[in-house]
Amino acid sequence: MKDLTAVVATVALSLTLVGCGADNKSETKTTTSTSTTTSTTASPTTSTTAGAQANYTIADYIRDNHIQETPVHHGDPGSPTINLPVPNGWKLLPESSNAPYGGIVFTQPSDPNDPPTIVALVSKLTGDVDPAKIIQFAPGELKNLPGYEGSGDGNASTLGGFQAWQLGGSYTKNGKKRTVAQKTVVITGPNGLYVLQLDADALDAETGELVDATGVIDEQTTITP
Repeated sequence: MKDLTAVVATVALSLTLVGCGADNKSETKTTTSTSTTTSTTASPTTSTTAGAQANYTIADYIRDNHIQETPVHHGDPGSPTINLPVPNGWKLLPESSNAPYGGIVFTQPSDPNDPPTIVALVSKLTGDVDPAKIIQFAPGELKNLPGYEGSGDGNASTLGGFQAWQLGGSYTKNGKKRTVAQKTVVITGPNGLYVLQLDADALDAETGELVDATGVIDEQTTITP
């Protein structure tokens, strides 16, 4: 999310994240996660309703090409080691249904019941998977959010040396405007193809905290396949 978070512009009452560089030097600590596959499901986790939205998504691609998707969790040996930094002022989120691979949460939010978060999801894809298609269809999920407004389809990036796609903008939830950003990373290695998805979300007023944290993640994340 390095390029994605550097510039925040207000356009037609919506916040749009566009591509430029970020140079955040916040003090951080790092958490190491090692994981692999434990259970297998054919239903995608990258979209809430595959095929039912206006924009084609990774979930649709998985379904239409009969690709097997396996959720990846912390502590499962054999898959990529992903070291995500924890920026100053944030803390770790444990794995849960809302954060399948954990994540981070801001510790001093304006609304304690709705803090800025960055959550992670990791899946292993098995079958006739074209990495380029994962990148191609990465923007669809965010663009399907209610009231989404953003800067086109996003742009190519990297994370930890691996190919990625990033997109950001704003959408409306429960009558409130929110800032959202997503980075989809394709990790190829000896044990197969994995997809890491980072979803950043915050109330409109706390965009700055989200921008700072995503910049740190871009600069300091390491991935070992």
